[in-house]
Amino acid sequence: MRKIVILIFLFINGILFSQSQAQKIDSLLQVAETANDSVRLRIFNKVGFYFIFNDPPRAKQLLQNAIAEAKNKKVPFSEAELVNTYGIYYDVSGQADSANYYFKEALALSRQKDFKTITVMVINNLGMFHWNKGNYQDALDYFFQALKMNETNTSEAGNAVFFNNIGLIYQEMGQYDKAIEYHNSSLELRRKYNKTSEIPASLNNIGINLVALEKFDEAEKVLKEAVATAEAANEQGKYFDSLSSLADLYITQEKPAMAIPLFTEILKGRDAANIDRRANLIPISFLIQANNSLGNTNEALKYVVLGNEFLEEFPDLKNAAVDFYQHASETYFRTGNPQLGGAFLQKSLDAKERIFSDKSAAAIADLETKYNLAQKEKDLAQTKADLAERELEVEQKNTLIYGGIAIAIIFGLLGYLFFNQQRLKNKQLKKESELKTALARIETQNRLQEQRLRISRDLHDTIGSQLTFIISSIDTLKFGLKDTGGKTKEKLTHISAFASQTIYELRDTIWAMNKNDISWEDLQGRISNFIEKAGTASASVDFNFSVGRNVTPDITFSSVEGMNIYRIIQEAVNNALKHAQANHVSVEIDKKNELCTLTITDDGSGFLVISETTGNGLKNIHKRAADLGGNISIESEPGKGTRVVVTFKS
Repeated sequence: MRKIVILIFLFINGILFSQSQAQKIDSLLQVAETANDSVRLRIFNKVGFYFIFNDPPRAKQLLQNAIAEAKNKKVPFSEAELVNTYGIYYDVSGQADSANYYFKEALALSRQKDFKTITVMVINNLGMFHWNKGNYQDALDYFFQALKMNETNTSEAGNAVFFNNIGLIYQEMGQYDKAIEYHNSSLELRRKYNKTSEIPASLNNIGINLVALEKFDEAEKVLKEAVATAEAANEQGKYFDSLSSLADLYITQEKPAMAIPLFTEILKGRDAANIDRRANLIPISFLIQANNSLGNTNEALKYVVLGNEFLEEFPDLKNAAVDFYQHASETYFRTGNPQLGGAFLQKSLDAKERIFSDKSAAAIADLETKYNLAQKEKDLAQTKADLAERELEVEQKNTLIYGGIAIAIIFGLLGYLFFNQQRLKNKQLKKESELKTALARIETQNRLQEQRLRISRDLHDTIGSQLTFIISSIDTLKFGLKDTGGKTKEKLTHISAFASQTIYELRDTIWAMNKNDISWEDLQGRISNFIEKAGTASASVDFNFSVGRNVTPDITFSSVEGMNIYRIIQEAVNNALKHAQANHVSVEIDKKNELCTLTITDDGSGFLVISETTGNGLKNIHKRAADLGGNISIESEPGKGTRVVVTFKS
């Protein structure tokens, strides 16, 4: 059973609006019309922060106008505060470069005027920025800086946010016991200072970590308390988050009947209150899965329809769409509709491939992704966190040493000896840290390979076996329906062929995922095997595959590059066979200097290039050539065949 870890990302920006406070937005804006410059700009900042999560376009316009007014009226405190909030807008919108730019600008403005409270805000938000990008070391550095500054310049109550954020990083790293320790510290401060709106978030985070540790009874008790406190505080967003964590606990325990009413309440509540509706595709997917497992296929179909409507409204939800398509496919197969089942299964595979090609491939190679493949980054972040904590201890001890020397010169010799001893200890700590980092790098390489093998096995054992079962079932249906019309058999044959082709493409994807680098020798074997199969399937077609002398076996490609080269050849050859009815197909690969040239030629029917550039096949070839960083040329005329030339750096 898949687990969802819900992380509460806490930005610091003066005030977080609850649902009841949201009703005061219009009245606040009316107050701003007659208020003085400083008060009006602070109101704009708070309202702008609220709109970031409820009406982003309005937030952007309001903050832009307020920043311009702060500069014009020369109110530096408000300017720094507003620029910081503008950075939060871009971070929440996923525009990392702009977010980083405005956070750095806000930090420079606050430090220039020595606005310590804003400096702490910005440092914390920079930590959140790097956290969202998966840079755990940098995030921890900023959180520790913010914690140290807050202890010196502001109140103890403010430490709760930093304890919470550090706990969430340990939670991300899989250090659940340590995460609970920091979340408990945050919870104690929030209870001590009666922060009723923030207590549910701490309880929710503690419950999530207890689920990860499989302490289910304790987790259920804590999560129910989180739901109750959020409801009592009228914090609807936190109420739905806690309710989602509780429902996920029941899914983890394979209790779908208990999870279904909770996910249903979340859907209705978020829609009614218009709170984080984008997150609703996850409970929709879970409701389909739960109803499938209980045999309630008609109920599951209702949520499939709802999910399709939801994706039309939010088409950018790529990651959540993978699970939705997969569970929807199962529903259609269960209801005896293999055509739609196959179509939705293909959508799931296409969504996974887009995520792999567009976002995850480089992250897998570099271990920088947070999608279950970020173990190296987590291990390095753990080392960094331990070192940062030790450095804080060392700094405190050094402070005591220097203070002792300043108080009593008489003890100078003793202080020197103590200082020297501490310096040796620091060197030893540094050596231990370097050794730990080196060991972590070696270990994470092994873990990455294990992760890739595990993903490959999962793909082969689940999706591969399901597709094989579909093919077998279709063949059985064809045998059982031998007396039916030819159109039915023809449709079943097309579905079987489609499923078989999907298996081959899945195997190609597994082949690429299992490799950091693909050698030319390996790629050449893969291409030769494909052309050989094409020749067997099309015996009347003459195939030729030639490799230039300059293409040596020591040439290597990344897994993404290798897959793109292979797919271009596959797409071009299939076009020649299916659409051009070619008699001769030639594939040539050569290299001159740093450029590789890939040429696919056929003597088929050809086409007018201008009128055919919108086809899916040619679009795919153009996109993959662009992903290689290369150039593509397609030459064709009716009756004169087609020539596709792709050049790229090797």
